[in-house]
Amino acid sequence: MLYTEQYARIKQLASAPSTPEKIYTVKTGENAGMKRRVSAKPERVGLLPVSEKTIWTWVKQGKFPQPLKISGNVTVWRMSEVQAWIEEQATIATMEA
Repeated sequence: MLYTEQYARIKQLASAPSTPEKIYTVKTGENAGMKRRVSAKPERVGLLPVSEKTIWTWVKQGKFPQPLKISGNVTVWRMSEVQAWIEEQATIATMEA
């Protein structure tokens, strides 16, 4: 039996609300007065109901599995570790209830 580990990137783990399109006016610098358009983003529902920032905070605090760096600048998590963490959190929540 061949076992292959699955990996997830931060965008697959974290959720994010939708954001509308925005148009900003640059206030300072050589581009002052120019308009800048930021495209709308659809809602993203990840595996966890938290933001990317929250996940990174948990990693720094040792509360979430450590990520791996692959191919230089690509950061991923082992899905087996993330699923074990989720199960552990569910167990803790049921004990506290």
